[in-house]
Amino acid sequence: MLADLRAFVAVDASTWRRRLMLVMVFVLPLHTVFLSQWISWKPFLILLLAIAVFDLAAGWAARRWPWHVPATIALGLFLVLVSASWTDAGYPVRFSRLLLALGVGGMVMLVVERGLREPNSTGPMLRTVFWSAAALGVSAIVFAIVGVGALGSGAIDAFNDIPGVFRIFKPAYLTEGFVAVTNWHQDPGYSAAWMNLWAALALVAAIRRFGSGRWWADGAVIGALGLGTFMTMSRTGWVGFAAGLVAAAAILAIKDRVALRPLAERLIAGALVFVVLLGIVAVVDRPDIGSDLDQAVAFRLDQRLTLDAGDAGELGESEGVVDARSVVWPQYVDAFLDNPLRGIGLGTGWATPDMQEPHNLALELLGETGLLGLAGFIVLFGVVVYFGRGTVGAIALTVALIAAFTQTVLFEPTWWFAAGLYLGRAGIDRTRMVAQESAISSRLIS
Repeated sequence: MLADLRAFVAVDASTWRRRLMLVMVFVLPLHTVFLSQWISWKPFLILLLAIAVFDLAAGWAARRWPWHVPATIALGLFLVLVSASWTDAGYPVRFSRLLLALGVGGMVMLVVERGLREPNSTGPMLRTVFWSAAALGVSAIVFAIVGVGALGSGAIDAFNDIPGVFRIFKPAYLTEGFVAVTNWHQDPGYSAAWMNLWAALALVAAIRRFGSGRWWADGAVIGALGLGTFMTMSRTGWVGFAAGLVAAAAILAIKDRVALRPLAERLIAGALVFVVLLGIVAVVDRPDIGSDLDQAVAFRLDQRLTLDAGDAGELGESEGVVDARSVVWPQYVDAFLDNPLRGIGLGTGWATPDMQEPHNLALELLGETGLLGLAGFIVLFGVVVYFGRGTVGAIALTVALIAAFTQTVLFEPTWWFAAGLYLGRAGIDRTRMVAQESAISSRLIS
Protein backbone atom coordinates (compact mmCIF):
# COMPACT_ATOMS: atom_id res chain seq x y z
CA MET A 1 0.00 0.00 0.00
CA LEU A 2 2.85 2.37 0.85
CA ALA A 3 4.44 1.53 -2.50
CA ASP A 4 1.20 2.40 -4.28
CA LEU A 5 1.05 5.71 -2.44
CA ARG A 6 4.63 6.51 -3.44
CA ALA A 7 3.85 5.61 -7.04
CA PHE A 8 0.80 7.88 -6.94
CA VAL A 9 2.84 10.82 -5.65
CA ALA A 10 6.00 10.23 -7.69
CA VAL A 11 4.67 11.24 -11.08
CA ASP A 12 5.62 14.06 -13.38
CA ALA A 13 3.97 17.48 -13.39
CA SER A 14 1.92 16.76 -16.52
CA THR A 15 0.29 13.75 -14.84
CA TRP A 16 -0.60 15.80 -11.79
CA ARG A 17 -1.97 18.46 -14.08
CA ARG A 18 -4.24 15.90 -15.80
CA ARG A 19 -5.45 14.63 -12.43
CA LEU A 20 -6.24 18.12 -11.18
CA MET A 21 -8.04 18.92 -14.42
CA LEU A 22 -10.33 15.91 -14.13
CA VAL A 23 -11.08 16.66 -10.48
CA MET A 24 -11.89 20.26 -11.40
CA VAL A 25 -14.26 19.11 -14.14
CA PHE A 26 -15.97 16.73 -11.71
CA VAL A 27 -16.71 19.52 -9.20
CA LEU A 28 -17.54 22.27 -11.71
CA PRO A 29 -21.30 22.18 -10.88
CA LEU A 30 -20.53 22.49 -7.13
CA HIS A 31 -21.17 26.16 -6.37
CA THR A 32 -23.02 26.26 -3.07
CA VAL A 33 -19.98 25.05 -1.10
CA PHE A 34 -17.35 27.75 -0.67
CA LEU A 35 -15.25 29.82 1.70
CA SER A 36 -16.25 33.47 1.64
CA GLN A 37 -13.33 35.88 1.71
CA TRP A 38 -14.21 38.91 -0.44
CA ILE A 39 -15.06 36.42 -3.18
CA SER A 40 -16.48 32.89 -3.01
CA TRP A 41 -13.60 30.42 -2.96
CA LYS A 42 -15.31 27.45 -4.56
CA PRO A 43 -13.61 24.06 -5.00
CA PHE A 44 -13.23 24.43 -8.76
CA LEU A 45 -11.62 27.87 -8.35
CA ILE A 46 -8.92 26.55 -6.01
CA LEU A 47 -8.17 23.69 -8.44
CA LEU A 48 -8.20 26.12 -11.36
CA LEU A 49 -5.50 28.25 -9.74
CA ALA A 50 -3.35 25.17 -9.12
CA ILE A 51 -3.69 24.11 -12.77
CA ALA A 52 -2.79 27.61 -13.91
CA VAL A 53 0.41 27.43 -11.85
CA PHE A 54 1.34 24.13 -13.55
CA ASP A 55 0.68 25.70 -16.95
CA LEU A 56 2.72 28.80 -16.21
CA ALA A 57 5.62 26.69 -14.98
CA ALA A 58 5.50 24.57 -18.12
CA GLY A 59 5.33 27.68 -20.28
CA TRP A 60 8.28 29.23 -18.48
CA ALA A 61 10.33 26.07 -18.97
CA ALA A 62 9.48 25.96 -22.68
CA ARG A 63 9.83 29.73 -23.09
CA ARG A 64 6.41 30.00 -24.69
CA TRP A 65 2.93 31.17 -23.73
CA PRO A 66 1.16 28.14 -22.23
CA TRP A 67 -2.36 28.83 -23.45
CA HIS A 68 -4.11 29.31 -26.80
CA VAL A 69 -2.61 32.57 -28.03
CA PRO A 70 -5.49 33.95 -30.15
CA ALA A 71 -8.01 33.05 -27.43
CA THR A 72 -5.82 34.69 -24.78
CA ILE A 73 -5.60 37.89 -26.82
CA ALA A 74 -9.35 37.88 -27.46
CA LEU A 75 -10.08 37.29 -23.77
CA GLY A 76 -7.75 40.13 -22.78
CA LEU A 77 -9.44 42.44 -25.29
CA PHE A 78 -12.86 41.49 -23.95
CA LEU A 79 -11.83 42.22 -20.36
CA VAL A 80 -10.30 45.58 -21.36
CA LEU A 81 -13.42 46.65 -23.26
CA VAL A 82 -15.67 45.57 -20.41
CA SER A 83 -13.43 47.55 -18.02
CA ALA A 84 -14.25 50.66 -20.02
CA SER A 85 -17.71 50.59 -18.41
CA TRP A 86 -16.14 51.58 -15.10
CA THR A 87 -17.81 54.68 -13.69
CA ASP A 88 -17.37 56.66 -10.48
CA ALA A 89 -21.14 56.74 -10.05
CA GLY A 90 -21.37 52.96 -10.14
CA TYR A 91 -20.67 50.18 -7.67
CA PRO A 92 -16.92 49.44 -7.73
CA VAL A 93 -16.96 46.36 -5.46
CA ARG A 94 -19.67 44.66 -7.50
CA PHE A 95 -17.90 45.71 -10.71
CA SER A 96 -14.58 44.27 -9.55
CA ARG A 97 -16.07 40.95 -8.48
CA LEU A 98 -17.93 40.43 -11.75
CA LEU A 99 -14.88 41.42 -13.79
CA LEU A 100 -12.92 38.85 -11.79
CA ALA A 101 -15.67 36.30 -12.51
CA LEU A 102 -15.18 36.93 -16.23
CA GLY A 103 -11.45 36.40 -15.82
CA VAL A 104 -12.03 33.14 -13.93
CA GLY A 105 -14.40 31.95 -16.64
CA GLY A 106 -11.86 32.81 -19.30
CA MET A 107 -9.20 30.86 -17.41
CA VAL A 108 -11.51 27.82 -17.32
CA MET A 109 -11.72 28.06 -21.12
CA LEU A 110 -7.94 28.33 -21.52
CA VAL A 111 -6.95 25.49 -19.18
CA VAL A 112 -9.59 23.15 -20.64
CA GLU A 113 -8.29 23.85 -24.15
CA ARG A 114 -4.73 23.12 -23.04
CA GLY A 115 -5.83 19.92 -21.34
CA LEU A 116 -7.31 18.66 -24.61
CA ARG A 117 -4.12 19.06 -26.63
CA GLU A 118 -2.86 15.59 -25.76
CA PRO A 119 -3.98 12.54 -27.76
CA ASN A 120 -6.92 10.58 -26.35
CA SER A 121 -7.78 13.33 -23.85
CA THR A 122 -11.49 13.63 -24.68
CA GLY A 123 -12.36 10.19 -23.30
CA PRO A 124 -11.23 10.81 -19.70
CA MET A 125 -12.95 14.21 -19.83
CA LEU A 126 -16.26 12.70 -20.95
CA ARG A 127 -15.99 9.85 -18.45
CA THR A 128 -15.45 12.38 -15.66
CA VAL A 129 -18.44 14.45 -16.77
CA PHE A 130 -20.60 11.31 -16.91
CA TRP A 131 -19.86 10.25 -13.34
CA SER A 132 -20.15 13.83 -12.13
CA ALA A 133 -23.58 13.85 -13.81
CA ALA A 134 -24.46 10.58 -12.07
CA ALA A 135 -23.54 12.04 -8.67
CA LEU A 136 -25.52 15.19 -9.46
CA GLY A 137 -28.49 13.04 -10.47
CA VAL A 138 -28.43 11.06 -7.22
CA SER A 139 -28.34 14.24 -5.16
CA ALA A 140 -31.20 15.63 -7.26
CA ILE A 141 -33.38 12.65 -6.30
CA VAL A 142 -32.57 13.01 -2.60
CA PHE A 143 -33.08 16.77 -2.56
CA ALA A 144 -36.33 16.54 -4.55
CA ILE A 145 -37.78 14.17 -1.94
CA VAL A 146 -36.59 16.37 0.91
CA GLY A 147 -37.75 19.53 -0.87
CA VAL A 148 -41.39 18.44 -1.01
CA GLY A 149 -41.41 17.91 2.74
CA ALA A 150 -41.27 14.11 2.80
CA LEU A 151 -38.93 14.23 5.81
CA GLY A 152 -40.49 17.31 7.37
CA SER A 153 -39.53 20.98 7.33
CA GLY A 154 -36.65 20.30 9.71
CA ALA A 155 -34.83 18.30 7.03
CA ILE A 156 -34.95 21.24 4.61
CA ASP A 157 -33.47 23.53 7.25
CA ALA A 158 -30.87 20.93 8.20
CA PHE A 159 -29.55 20.68 4.64
CA ASN A 160 -29.48 24.46 4.24
CA ASP A 161 -27.65 24.81 7.57
CA ILE A 162 -24.80 22.40 6.77
CA PRO A 163 -21.57 24.26 7.63
CA GLY A 164 -19.90 25.66 4.54
CA VAL A 165 -23.04 25.22 2.41
CA PHE A 166 -24.84 28.37 1.33
CA ARG A 167 -28.10 26.61 0.49
CA ILE A 168 -29.61 23.66 -1.34
CA PHE A 169 -33.22 24.86 -1.27
CA LYS A 170 -34.32 28.40 -2.12
CA PRO A 171 -37.62 29.87 -0.93
CA ALA A 172 -39.30 31.23 -4.03
CA TYR A 173 -42.81 32.57 -4.64
CA LEU A 174 -43.97 31.42 -1.25
CA THR A 175 -47.51 32.68 -1.79
CA GLU A 176 -47.72 30.08 -4.54
CA GLY A 177 -46.33 27.30 -2.34
CA PHE A 178 -42.98 26.10 -3.64
CA VAL A 179 -39.37 25.89 -2.64
CA ALA A 180 -36.92 25.57 -5.53
CA VAL A 181 -34.27 22.86 -5.38
CA THR A 182 -30.88 24.39 -6.20
CA ASN A 183 -28.94 21.08 -6.09
CA TRP A 184 -25.47 22.29 -5.05
CA HIS A 185 -25.90 25.77 -6.47
CA GLN A 186 -27.09 29.06 -5.01
CA ASP A 187 -29.46 29.79 -7.89
CA PRO A 188 -32.13 27.42 -9.29
CA GLY A 189 -31.76 28.67 -12.87
CA TYR A 190 -28.00 28.17 -12.99
CA SER A 191 -28.36 24.83 -11.24
CA ALA A 192 -30.64 23.83 -14.12
CA ALA A 193 -28.06 25.13 -16.60
CA TRP A 194 -25.41 22.80 -15.14
CA MET A 195 -27.72 19.79 -15.07
CA ASN A 196 -28.80 20.44 -18.66
CA LEU A 197 -25.21 20.70 -19.87
CA TRP A 198 -24.17 17.60 -17.93
CA ALA A 199 -27.19 15.64 -19.25
CA ALA A 200 -26.28 16.43 -22.86
CA LEU A 201 -22.62 15.54 -22.31
CA ALA A 202 -23.64 12.37 -20.44
CA LEU A 203 -25.53 11.34 -23.58
CA VAL A 204 -22.42 12.05 -25.66
CA ALA A 205 -20.24 10.10 -23.21
CA ALA A 206 -22.61 7.14 -23.33
CA ILE A 207 -22.70 7.09 -27.13
CA ARG A 208 -18.90 7.28 -27.26
CA ARG A 209 -18.64 4.38 -24.77
CA PHE A 210 -17.46 6.49 -21.84
CA GLY A 211 -20.65 6.08 -19.84
CA SER A 212 -21.86 3.19 -17.70
CA GLY A 213 -21.74 0.66 -20.53
CA ARG A 214 -25.47 -0.05 -20.14
CA TRP A 215 -28.07 1.93 -22.06
CA TRP A 216 -30.62 1.78 -19.24
CA ALA A 217 -28.12 3.07 -16.66
CA ASP A 218 -27.10 5.86 -19.03
CA GLY A 219 -30.76 6.74 -19.38
CA ALA A 220 -31.21 6.68 -15.61
CA VAL A 221 -28.53 9.36 -15.21
CA ILE A 222 -30.27 11.55 -17.79
CA GLY A 223 -33.67 10.99 -16.18
CA ALA A 224 -32.37 11.86 -12.70
CA LEU A 225 -30.90 15.10 -14.02
CA GLY A 226 -34.24 15.78 -15.67
CA LEU A 227 -35.92 15.50 -12.28
CA GLY A 228 -33.34 17.89 -10.82
CA THR A 229 -34.00 20.45 -13.54
CA PHE A 230 -37.75 20.05 -13.12
CA MET A 231 -37.52 20.68 -9.37
CA THR A 232 -35.69 23.98 -9.88
CA MET A 233 -39.02 25.22 -11.26
CA SER A 234 -37.09 27.23 -13.83
CA ARG A 235 -38.93 27.62 -17.12
CA THR A 236 -35.64 28.32 -18.86
CA GLY A 237 -34.30 25.13 -17.33
CA TRP A 238 -37.29 23.08 -18.48
CA VAL A 239 -37.05 24.27 -22.06
CA GLY A 240 -33.26 24.05 -22.03
CA PHE A 241 -33.25 20.44 -20.85
CA ALA A 242 -35.51 19.23 -23.66
CA ALA A 243 -33.95 21.45 -26.32
CA GLY A 244 -30.43 20.53 -25.22
CA LEU A 245 -31.02 16.79 -25.48
CA VAL A 246 -32.74 17.15 -28.84
CA ALA A 247 -29.87 19.29 -30.12
CA ALA A 248 -27.27 16.83 -28.79
CA ALA A 249 -29.03 13.86 -30.39
CA ALA A 250 -29.46 15.70 -33.70
CA ILE A 251 -25.79 16.75 -33.86
CA LEU A 252 -24.64 13.23 -33.01
CA ALA A 253 -26.94 11.72 -35.65
CA ILE A 254 -26.06 14.22 -38.39
CA LYS A 255 -22.40 15.05 -37.77
CA ASP A 256 -21.16 11.78 -36.29
CA ARG A 257 -23.69 9.57 -38.11
CA VAL A 258 -24.67 7.83 -34.90
CA ALA A 259 -27.44 5.28 -35.38
CA LEU A 260 -30.84 6.30 -34.05
CA ARG A 261 -31.34 3.19 -31.93
CA PRO A 262 -28.66 3.84 -29.25
CA LEU A 263 -29.81 7.45 -29.04
CA ALA A 264 -33.46 6.46 -28.76
CA GLU A 265 -32.74 3.78 -26.14
CA ARG A 266 -31.06 6.23 -23.80
CA LEU A 267 -33.52 9.06 -24.35
CA ILE A 268 -36.57 6.82 -23.86
CA ALA A 269 -35.00 5.26 -20.77
CA GLY A 270 -34.29 8.76 -19.47
CA ALA A 271 -37.90 9.83 -20.06
CA LEU A 272 -39.26 6.75 -18.28
CA VAL A 273 -36.94 7.22 -15.30
CA PHE A 274 -37.97 10.88 -15.10
CA VAL A 275 -41.68 9.98 -15.06
CA VAL A 276 -41.19 7.30 -12.39
CA LEU A 277 -39.08 9.59 -10.19
CA LEU A 278 -41.54 12.47 -10.56
CA GLY A 279 -44.36 10.11 -9.60
CA ILE A 280 -42.48 9.07 -6.46
CA VAL A 281 -41.87 12.71 -5.53
CA ALA A 282 -45.55 13.51 -6.07
CA VAL A 283 -46.62 10.60 -3.83
CA VAL A 284 -44.36 11.62 -0.92
CA ASP A 285 -45.21 15.34 -1.24
CA ARG A 286 -46.60 16.62 2.09
CA PRO A 287 -48.98 19.60 1.89
CA ASP A 288 -47.83 22.92 3.33
CA ILE A 289 -44.28 21.68 3.95
CA GLY A 290 -41.52 22.72 1.57
CA SER A 291 -42.62 22.76 -2.04
CA ASP A 292 -46.23 21.88 -2.80
CA LEU A 293 -45.68 20.26 -6.17
CA ASP A 294 -49.17 20.77 -7.56
CA GLN A 295 -49.20 24.48 -6.74
CA ALA A 296 -45.67 25.04 -8.03
CA VAL A 297 -46.31 23.33 -11.37
CA ALA A 298 -49.69 25.03 -11.78
CA PHE A 299 -48.03 28.40 -11.13
CA ARG A 300 -45.33 27.83 -13.73
CA LEU A 301 -47.73 26.41 -16.32
CA ASP A 302 -50.04 29.37 -15.80
CA GLN A 303 -47.15 31.68 -16.67
CA ARG A 304 -46.50 29.82 -19.93
CA LEU A 305 -43.88 31.81 -21.88
CA THR A 306 -44.68 35.24 -20.46
CA LEU A 307 -41.91 37.50 -19.22
CA ASP A 308 -43.75 38.27 -15.99
CA ALA A 309 -42.78 36.59 -12.74
CA GLY A 310 -46.24 36.77 -11.22
CA ASP A 311 -46.93 37.50 -7.57
CA ALA A 312 -43.60 36.89 -5.89
CA GLY A 313 -44.96 37.21 -2.37
CA GLU A 314 -42.44 37.11 0.47
CA LEU A 315 -39.05 36.21 -1.00
CA GLY A 316 -36.90 35.94 2.10
CA GLU A 317 -33.49 37.47 1.42
CA SER A 318 -34.66 38.41 -2.09
CA GLU A 319 -37.58 40.48 -0.81
CA GLY A 320 -38.05 43.66 -2.80
CA VAL A 321 -36.17 42.48 -5.89
CA VAL A 322 -38.02 43.07 -9.13
CA ASP A 323 -38.15 39.55 -10.58
CA ALA A 324 -39.86 40.14 -13.91
CA ARG A 325 -38.09 40.34 -17.25
CA SER A 326 -40.98 42.41 -18.60
CA VAL A 327 -39.91 45.11 -16.14
CA VAL A 328 -36.12 44.70 -16.23
CA TRP A 329 -35.62 44.36 -19.98
CA PRO A 330 -37.02 47.85 -20.81
CA GLN A 331 -34.79 49.25 -18.07
CA TYR A 332 -31.76 47.75 -19.79
CA VAL A 333 -32.85 49.07 -23.16
CA ASP A 334 -33.06 52.54 -21.62
CA ALA A 335 -29.67 52.04 -19.97
CA PHE A 336 -28.13 51.23 -23.35
CA LEU A 337 -29.80 54.16 -25.08
CA ASP A 338 -28.55 56.51 -22.36
CA ASN A 339 -24.99 55.09 -22.46
CA PRO A 340 -24.56 53.35 -25.82
CA LEU A 341 -20.76 53.22 -25.86
CA ARG A 342 -19.83 52.07 -22.34
CA GLY A 343 -23.14 51.18 -20.68
CA ILE A 344 -24.05 51.88 -17.07
CA GLY A 345 -21.24 49.77 -15.60
CA LEU A 346 -20.77 46.07 -15.02
CA GLY A 347 -22.86 44.86 -12.07
CA THR A 348 -24.88 48.05 -11.77
CA GLY A 349 -28.18 46.27 -12.35
CA TRP A 350 -28.04 44.01 -9.28
CA ALA A 351 -26.68 46.78 -7.07
CA THR A 352 -29.29 49.38 -8.08
CA PRO A 353 -32.51 49.44 -6.00
CA ASP A 354 -35.60 48.21 -7.90
CA MET A 355 -33.40 46.68 -10.59
CA GLN A 356 -31.42 43.48 -11.18
CA GLU A 357 -29.50 41.68 -13.91
CA PRO A 358 -31.56 41.27 -17.10
CA HIS A 359 -31.38 37.47 -17.47
CA ASN A 360 -30.38 38.00 -21.09
CA LEU A 361 -26.86 37.86 -22.52
CA ALA A 362 -27.25 40.58 -25.16
CA LEU A 363 -29.03 43.02 -22.82
CA GLU A 364 -26.45 42.39 -20.10
CA LEU A 365 -23.64 43.30 -22.47
CA LEU A 366 -25.38 46.25 -24.10
CA GLY A 367 -26.92 47.74 -20.97
CA GLU A 368 -23.96 47.39 -18.61
CA THR A 369 -20.92 47.39 -20.93
CA GLY A 370 -22.27 49.09 -24.06
CA LEU A 371 -21.16 48.57 -27.62
CA LEU A 372 -17.57 48.17 -26.47
CA GLY A 373 -18.36 45.18 -24.27
CA LEU A 374 -20.58 43.60 -26.92
CA ALA A 375 -17.83 44.03 -29.52
CA GLY A 376 -15.32 42.38 -27.18
CA PHE A 377 -17.59 39.40 -26.65
CA ILE A 378 -18.23 39.05 -30.39
CA VAL A 379 -14.48 38.98 -31.04
CA LEU A 380 -13.94 36.39 -28.31
CA PHE A 381 -16.80 34.21 -29.51
CA GLY A 382 -15.58 34.56 -33.09
CA VAL A 383 -12.13 33.30 -32.10
CA VAL A 384 -13.67 30.28 -30.35
CA VAL A 385 -15.80 29.44 -33.39
CA TYR A 386 -13.00 30.05 -35.90
CA PHE A 387 -10.36 27.93 -34.16
CA GLY A 388 -12.72 25.40 -32.60
CA ARG A 389 -13.83 22.04 -33.96
CA GLY A 390 -15.41 18.82 -32.78
CA THR A 391 -18.85 17.40 -32.12
CA VAL A 392 -18.43 17.28 -28.34
CA GLY A 393 -17.57 20.96 -28.07
CA ALA A 394 -20.27 21.94 -30.56
CA ILE A 395 -22.92 20.16 -28.48
CA ALA A 396 -21.66 21.70 -25.24
CA LEU A 397 -21.56 25.19 -26.73
CA THR A 398 -25.06 24.82 -28.18
CA VAL A 399 -26.58 23.60 -24.90
CA ALA A 400 -24.78 26.22 -22.80
CA LEU A 401 -25.99 29.08 -25.01
CA ILE A 402 -29.59 27.91 -25.35
CA ALA A 403 -30.27 29.71 -22.07
CA ALA A 404 -28.69 32.99 -23.23
CA PHE A 405 -32.05 34.49 -24.22
CA THR A 406 -33.48 34.31 -20.69
CA GLN A 407 -30.32 33.98 -18.56
CA THR A 408 -27.11 35.94 -18.21
CA VAL A 409 -24.55 33.20 -18.88
CA LEU A 410 -21.47 35.42 -18.71
CA PHE A 411 -20.60 34.85 -15.07
CA GLU A 412 -21.26 31.11 -14.92
CA PRO A 413 -18.53 28.65 -16.06
CA THR A 414 -21.02 26.66 -18.18
CA TRP A 415 -20.40 28.53 -21.42
CA TRP A 416 -16.72 29.03 -20.66
CA PHE A 417 -16.22 25.29 -20.15
CA ALA A 418 -18.15 24.61 -23.35
CA ALA A 419 -16.00 27.14 -25.19
CA GLY A 420 -12.88 25.37 -23.89
CA LEU A 421 -14.19 22.03 -25.18
CA TYR A 422 -14.86 23.47 -28.63
CA LEU A 423 -11.62 25.45 -28.76
CA GLY A 424 -9.77 22.31 -27.68
CA ARG A 425 -11.48 20.37 -30.48
CA ALA A 426 -12.92 17.83 -28.07
CA GLY A 427 -13.89 14.64 -29.82
CA ILE A 428 -11.41 14.91 -32.66
CA ASP A 429 -8.90 12.06 -32.83
CA ARG A 430 -5.71 13.87 -31.85
CA THR A 431 -3.57 10.82 -32.55
CA ARG A 432 -4.68 10.78 -36.17
CA MET A 433 -4.40 14.56 -36.43
CA VAL A 434 -0.82 14.56 -35.11
CA ALA A 435 0.10 11.75 -37.52
CA GLN A 436 -1.39 13.67 -40.43
CA GLU A 437 0.46 16.84 -39.47
CA SER A 438 3.71 14.89 -39.15
CA ALA A 439 3.21 13.32 -42.59
CA ILE A 440 2.52 16.72 -44.14
CA SER A 441 5.63 18.17 -42.51
CA SER A 442 7.76 15.28 -43.81
CA ARG A 443 6.52 15.81 -47.34
CA LEU A 444 7.21 19.54 -47.15
CA ILE A 445 10.77 18.95 -45.85
CA SER A 446 11.52 16.37 -48.52
